[in-house]
Amino acid sequence: MSYDESEIREQLVKCMKTLHGRGLITGIGGNASIRMEGTNEVLITPSALYKGELKPDDIVKIDLEGNVLDGVFKPSIEWHFHAAIYNRRLDVNAVIHTHSPMTTGLALAGKKIEPITLESAVMLADVPILEFRYPGTKELGEIVANNIMGHRAVIMQNHGVIAVGYDLIEALTTIEVLEEISTMTFVASHFGGAKLIPADQIEMIKKLYKI
Repeated sequence: MSYDESEIREQLVKCMKTLHGRGLITGIGGNASIRMEGTNEVLITPSALYKGELKPDDIVKIDLEGNVLDGVFKPSIEWHFHAAIYNRRLDVNAVIHTHSPMTTGLALAGKKIEPITLESAVMLADVPILEFRYPGTKELGEIVANNIMGHRAVIMQNHGVIAVGYDLIEALTTIEVLEEISTMTFVASHFGGAKLIPADQIEMIKKLYKI
């Protein structure tokens, strides 16, 4: 994370446009943030602006208490869980929240991610599904932060996906892989269900990749 602030703003804008273009967020839904290296300052997407047309100057800088340090717009109302995650996970420098339709749809039906691909077996072996809590609250922030410990992502059952990473690319990759797996699961469910990778093969894969 050796980017300067202008580069980080560009990254966040590009990320949101990518998510919007892929149908993983709606125009005013979803949010993303990056922690500034070596600081308690966070660059986060603004609230209520159309995400497909964000500009670098629209990005808001806050501290981990939610105080606005720079920016003319309000930060995302979900800044609570961004800050709570950064407070607990020193290994995390990026957080993304999407409304991924396939992944959220499966969670609404109580369907957990299963080891149907190499990525799901290794990267996403256990993705918690959280019951609904009112958006934009400190309570939701604490629940998300507590449950994402040791995980790359959590799914809020009626609200969408939250993924974390060392950088924005890692978090974005998790979002994309989750939706890919969810789409495969949905398709397979119409033809008798997905075949899982056997447990002994998963252990061999983990040994091969030293996981």
